[in-house]
Amino acid sequence: MKNAKKNEEIEIKLQIQDKYEIDELNKFTAGLYRPGKIFNFHMSAYYYDTDNLLLTRNKIVYRVRKENNLCVATIKGTDTGSEMLHRRFEINRVVQTIQPNLNTFADMAIFHNIIPDIKNMTLSPIVTNNFLRHQSIIFYNTSKIELVIDQGFIYAGVKNTPICEMELELKYGRESDAVELAEKFINKFRLSSNVSSKFSRGLKLIKFQ
Repeated sequence: MKNAKKNEEIEIKLQIQDKYEIDELNKFTAGLYRPGKIFNFHMSAYYYDTDNLLLTRNKIVYRVRKENNLCVATIKGTDTGSEMLHRRFEINRVVQTIQPNLNTFADMAIFHNIIPDIKNMTLSPIVTNNFLRHQSIIFYNTSKIELVIDQGFIYAGVKNTPICEMELELKYGRESDAVELAEKFINKFRLSSNVSSKFSRGLKLIKFQ
């Protein structure tokens, strides 16, 4: 298996079926090799697009997220992974505000054909989410894996849906290690794989309004 490439996100998403298992999940995780501190973040994320969804139609996700007091802008490409393992282009840059500004990524080739069309259009948050993140680092076999548990809500228009999920992101090492660790959690707890992204779930809410 190959390591994650530069600007590539490789992760597994697991839906937590019973939120009352989270304490037991944390206890189980504490028994794994986990160096360093455990972090807790308050996350507010805004997924921006034009009224005619120009970015979404071009398979680009543009998000600005506030992580406690830090603002981070992100662009993501199409998911090219498998049923369990999600893989996509991703680049993150620290910004000063949650307001949209695609010039942050003007040097990226992915935008060269889109920015001329979008420069006179208004970008608005079409999906937002608000959640608490519990984050730690796991060393499993030969791999470094970031483990997070998110709890909160996704909002789109007048609708919302809850967030209660675990993510395992491969920082370096083997994809097979991330899959093996995910299977350990699935076998021990009420978790399900193949979870859609928060943005995809928000888009589904928009379609049913």
